[in-house]
Amino acid sequence: MYMQQEHLPKDKPATREEEWGYSLENFLEGNWEYILAIIFVLAVFLYARYSWRKRHQK
Repeated sequence: MYMQQEHLPKDKPATREEEWGYSLENFLEGNWEYILAIIFVLAVFLYARYSWRKRHQK
């Protein structure tokens, strides 16, 4: 049985979440562990590079 829709939705511009599929807040909230791990690995790498340069500068 086919039922007709009485009220069709009106066209309006898409919100940012509808346009992109997610917002920055949602991305950070869902991936904060991975972002923190990447920052930690980057900090260790930069410290090791600085330390190696300082040792071999003499």
